[in-house]
Amino acid sequence: MDLGRHDIVLYGATGRDLQHVPLIVANSFDESTLSAMAKQAKVIINVVGPRKQAIDELPGRDLQHVPLIVANSFDESTLSAMAKQAKVIINVVGPYRLYGEPVVRAAVENGASYVDISGEPAFLESMQMKYSELAREKGLYVVGACGWDSIPCDLGVNFLKNKFDGQLNHGYSFNAGTYRTLVLGMANMHTDGLGKIRRSIMPEKLPRSSFRPQKRGTLWYNEKIGGWCLPFYGSDKSVVTRSQYFDYKLHNVLPVSKILLVQYKRKTNICPQFLFVIY
Repeated sequence: MDLGRHDIVLYGATGRDLQHVPLIVANSFDESTLSAMAKQAKVIINVVGPRKQAIDELPGRDLQHVPLIVANSFDESTLSAMAKQAKVIINVVGPYRLYGEPVVRAAVENGASYVDISGEPAFLESMQMKYSELAREKGLYVVGACGWDSIPCDLGVNFLKNKFDGQLNHGYSFNAGTYRTLVLGMANMHTDGLGKIRRSIMPEKLPRSSFRPQKRGTLWYNEKIGGWCLPFYGSDKSVVTRSQYFDYKLHNVLPVSKILLVQYKRKTNICPQFLFVIY
């Protein structure tokens, strides 16, 4: 890999809902450190959309010492130029089913590893199916679902496996997704071809634990936590399932049985979610 590449390129720094990401990155270093990093050409970069002015208007920190790149999701030549300057691209531009694949492709084809915060199983698994072999050949990593919920869920399952001997008979995980991702996920769940993708990346059947989660209705009341539970259709189950599959294939570690749920205190809290999906 080119030693002159920047350590991290943050793509999507000007997104209205994601402006906290570059600020968190910037706040990890004082301004003198950022300046020194820039002079050494080993630097955090904020990559903007089609307008450089937008990055200049980001609130909170002076990023004048941080090099800027202008890139556009609809212009793959700019994405390729961006990827050629990066060791790692952090992509925070969603929904990923609309804008994600060109960034993944540009990264892998041009020698950069890739990280995103997607919560969309169809996107995550199709990217694994399409680009994992090329990434492996080039010694790169494509790591999706690095937002707030999937990593704790995945690591939590492995923590339990490492700390408890034998088999656990049950466990719970409670999470929620964003409105737009929910709408797109529900709208495309019958056309994503996710079953075919999963059979491609996980072709072998795994042994099942002798302990299975109790079968319940779609909506049921959990007295232990005092709330109503529904199946969670975000990316957590997809991430955990793939990790369990490869943990068994590579290390012969028995996979766990799992059901992921989202919990509501009252039934009335559930209605708005489904109304949003319908309308």
